[in-house]
Amino acid sequence: MDKSTYHSLPKRRKGNKSRILVLAFFMLIQVIFLLYIFYTLNMFALTTYLFTYFITAFIALNIALDRRKASYKIAWITVLFIIPIFGLFCYLMWGYPHHPAKLKKRIPIISDITIPLFRWNPQVRNELEEKHPDMLRCMTHLNNAGFPVYSNTEVKYFSLGDDLFPALFADIKKAQKNIFIEYFIISEGHLLDETLSILEEKAKEGVEIKILYDDFGSISTLSRKTISKIKKLNIEIAPFNKVVPVINNFYLNYRNHQKICIIDGNIAYTGGINLADEYANLVDAYGHWKDSGIRLEGDAVWSMTIMFLQMWQYASGKQDMLHYKNNLFDYAPAFTPSDKASGFVQPFCSGPCNDTAINTAENIYIRLINSAKKYVYITTPYLVLDSELQSALIIASQSGVDVRIITPGIPDKKNVYDVTNSHYGVLLEAGVRIYEYSPGFIHSKNLVCDGLYAAVGTINMDFRSFFLHFENAVWLLDTKCIADIEKDFIDTLDLCREIQLDDWNNRPLTQKIKQYFLKFFSPLL
Repeated sequence: MDKSTYHSLPKRRKGNKSRILVLAFFMLIQVIFLLYIFYTLNMFALTTYLFTYFITAFIALNIALDRRKASYKIAWITVLFIIPIFGLFCYLMWGYPHHPAKLKKRIPIISDITIPLFRWNPQVRNELEEKHPDMLRCMTHLNNAGFPVYSNTEVKYFSLGDDLFPALFADIKKAQKNIFIEYFIISEGHLLDETLSILEEKAKEGVEIKILYDDFGSISTLSRKTISKIKKLNIEIAPFNKVVPVINNFYLNYRNHQKICIIDGNIAYTGGINLADEYANLVDAYGHWKDSGIRLEGDAVWSMTIMFLQMWQYASGKQDMLHYKNNLFDYAPAFTPSDKASGFVQPFCSGPCNDTAINTAENIYIRLINSAKKYVYITTPYLVLDSELQSALIIASQSGVDVRIITPGIPDKKNVYDVTNSHYGVLLEAGVRIYEYSPGFIHSKNLVCDGLYAAVGTINMDFRSFFLHFENAVWLLDTKCIADIEKDFIDTLDLCREIQLDDWNNRPLTQKIKQYFLKFFSPLL
C-alpha cells in the first residue's frame, strides 16, 4: 500500500468522549488539590522540610534496597529529591510497589489454581531435549515459570492484520461450542461490526461467547451504547480493571495487554493485533499499519484457554469458575495428530503480580537473545530498554551475532518515539543494526533467531510490557512457520530506512536535550 492509498482512507472512529472528559475533569481537580497541599505545606517551610526530609530519606532507602530494576529505582529517587513534597505524593500514588488488593489477592491465587490445570507431558520435554539440547534451558525457564511445552500443534503466521482477520472470521463462523475474545483495544468500526454480525448468529445457535477488553485501552473506542448492544445479543462481556476518576496506579498502570481469541478450544489466535480497523488498514492511523499474529491449532491451545479464563475470572467476578475442573475440560482441545504440526510450542504469559525484578517476559527474551548463534531479528513498536536487556543485545552483537531491530518510521506517541530513538546510540556503537519502517507504524512484536526459534505475542520491549501490563506470547521452536517469520522480517527491511550512527549523533540539539530527560525518566513513562 503506497502513501497515496492510506492517506485516502477514512480516519478511525472514536467514541466515549464524554467519559474521557469526565475522567479528565475529576483527575484535574485532584491534581489541583495536590498542588494546593504542596503550596500550603510550603508556608511551614522549616517544619515541612524536616518532616519530608526524614520521610523521603526513609523511602529512598527502601527504594534502594528493594528488588526492582536499578534504572527504575534511580529515576524515582531522583524525583523524590528534585521535588521533595510533590515527588513524595507522586511516588506514593504511582511508584510504591504495593499491588492493588484485588490483583494481589486474586491473580496469584488464580495462578496457583491454574498451573495444575495445564497439560504437562514429560514425553514432549524429552523429545525436545533429544532434538534440540541447546534449547533445553529456554524451555526449562518457561517450564519452571509454570508453562508446559507442547507438540502436536499446527502454527500459521500472518504478516499483516489484513490477512489475519479473514482467517479469524472464517474460524469463528465454524464455532460450535464456544468463542473467547480478549483484546486490549476493541474499537467501533467495520471490523467490530463484522465481528458482532457473526457473533450474533453464533449466539442464536447456542454458542457460548465471552468478550474481555481492557477498560483503559478501549476507553476512547468502545462506547457504553455498543457494550449494551453486545449484552443484548446474549454475549457475555466484561472490562478488565475498570477505570474510575481517581489518580491511582491501580487504574492507570495495571492493564491487560493480552490479545487472545479461542474457538472451540481447538484454535487460538494471538499477536500484536487488536480488534480495531487500523490493524487491518481499513482506516488511516499512522500511515501503513504493519502488525502480525499467529494461529495455533492443537494441544497448545489449552494453555491459551487457561490464560483467558484466568483473566476472565478476575474481570467478570466469577471467582469460583476455575475450581470446577470437570467443567473446564469441556473447553479442552480435541485435536488428532496432523502431519502439518511440527516442532514445539510453548505459550506463556506474564504480569505485574510477581516480584517486579522477576518477570517471565523479559527474562525469556534475554534467554532467547543469549542463545542465538547466528542472528537475532526483532520487530517492536517501542524500544525502551533497561540495562539487562540492553546488555544482552550488545553482548550478542559483539559476539558476532547479527542483531537487527525494526521500529516505527511514523510514531503513534511522539514522546515514546523520542525515548526509543534515544536508545539507538549505544546499540549502534555495539554493531546492532536498527531500521525504521518508512511507510508507517510497525506494531509487530516478534523475535526470530537462527531460523530455528521465535517468539510472537503482545510484548513490547519497554518497561510497561515487562513490569506493569499483563502480556502473553508463544515461544516457537523448529515449527514450519519460523521460515515465514524470518521471510517477513527480511521483506520488511526493503521498506525501511537504516539508521546510521553518524546521522544519529548529528540529530538536532533540541532533540538531544529532550531525549536526555525523557530517557532518564523512561522507567516512569
